[in-house]
Amino acid sequence: MKNNSILSIALIATISFVSCDRFADGVVHEVAFPEHTPRLAVTVIAGDSDSQLVAQVTSTASVLDSAGPQPVAGAVISLSLGEDAIVYTLGEEDFVDFAYKLNFNDTFGHFDGMMTLNVDAPGFDPVTATNMMPPIPEVTLTYEYRGDTTNSPWFGELIQDVYTLDLVNHSDVDDSYLIYVDALYIDAFTLDTLGWDQVWLRTQNDQRILEDPITGGLIVSDKNATGWSNGLADLTFFSKSTEYEKGEAPVALRMRVNALSPELAKFHESAGDYLSGGFDFFAEPTLMYSNISSGFGCFGLSSQTIVEIE
Repeated sequence: MKNNSILSIALIATISFVSCDRFADGVVHEVAFPEHTPRLAVTVIAGDSDSQLVAQVTSTASVLDSAGPQPVAGAVISLSLGEDAIVYTLGEEDFVDFAYKLNFNDTFGHFDGMMTLNVDAPGFDPVTATNMMPPIPEVTLTYEYRGDTTNSPWFGELIQDVYTLDLVNHSDVDDSYLIYVDALYIDAFTLDTLGWDQVWLRTQNDQRILEDPITGGLIVSDKNATGWSNGLADLTFFSKSTEYEKGEAPVALRMRVNALSPELAKFHESAGDYLSGGFDFFAEPTLMYSNISSGFGCFGLSSQTIVEIE
């Protein structure tokens, strides 16, 4: 995974700095690292509307191992409901481009109840994790085309579209949502559609909303909603007016709202904390959240609602 590669490079560079540099007093400081036994690191993140299931299975590596984590072929990955009802299985025949990939005729589907992930691979202890798919999001959206104008001494007048969103805040669970807006454009000459472009979103002074550095979307969470009488209502964010940004209006605009399981939300949060640290070797170390039994990777589920913006 990209994040693991960045982490390995940063750690190796750190080791080189603290174990090989000669300080002014002429003392060489050496760091002894314990023996490392490779374990399975597994990441499976699936949404109910996904057309493909992807499982990343790698071996963990010592920071002294220049090769870093390596993909593991020959694994068997199964997803089941309850104790015995296997829903999906991936094997060696699904190993493509260093990951296990299973294409669906339709979508992954929405499942109620606890889902269990089991992964076995030759030469490794098996790993497992559990996760529950959150309810399909209930969304109320108000959209104001070119509804806000600001002025900047650097960029001049900025025309923005305004989105006001109400989401359900369940009292018995931690609610987290990942939000995107996409615009669809056409080629002016061929009139062919050019595919969906993700629109960059921004917010102002709302601690319930954070930018997600992994996906470029916005994460909304009730974790920071204390003191907000309306919970997860009246969530307001902005984008440059799509017409202002591209010089032409899109032919369609949509919002994707993904409800995240608590474990998947923690994974996004920890990954964001790690990425925000950059390459500051003197910063406090940030641990990536994991709910996999080996301690490496994440099994997370989400459900999605798409709102067509008129």
